[in-house]
Amino acid sequence: MVSNPIRSILVVCTGNICRSPMAEGMLKNTFPSHGLDRIRIESAGTFGWDTEPPTPQAVQACKETGLDIAALRSCAINGDMVDEADLILAMEESHLDIIRDWFRTDGAKLHLLGDFHPQKPGMEIPDPYGKSVRHYRKVLDRIRQCADGLVRHLKEQEQVEPG
Repeated sequence: MVSNPIRSILVVCTGNICRSPMAEGMLKNTFPSHGLDRIRIESAGTFGWDTEPPTPQAVQACKETGLDIAALRSCAINGDMVDEADLILAMEESHLDIIRDWFRTDGAKLHLLGDFHPQKPGMEIPDPYGKSVRHYRKVLDRIRQCADGLVRHLKEQEQVEPG
């Protein structure tokens, strides 16, 4: 699935205030304990506002699991981010379509984060924006499962460039 050494991952959602910052926080927390701490992780939105904090519900759901994403700030995806990323993980197919259309990027590095879900590969991660913290917890759990699957995949493929 992922065929090149991974040095940089870009996680993408719509506004970069819910799903992608939660995923960024999860990956940054998970990777070091698996020897993947050299991978740079950032997030952006297809229609992101610049410098907005994650929603209070996203911050709370993450905090409950020991993740601190309060300092993250939103940004809109741009060509430099797309060019520099070795792997781009989107929450929905529509995000992948936008990236393909706007940036004419190599399809090989474009994936859904849900492609790494252990039971339902290819799943989209639903947008919890405007919903209760309970919905954010469910989304965060799906993100965690996908992050664990991504770690397994990277470790199996030995895709991390040595140091």
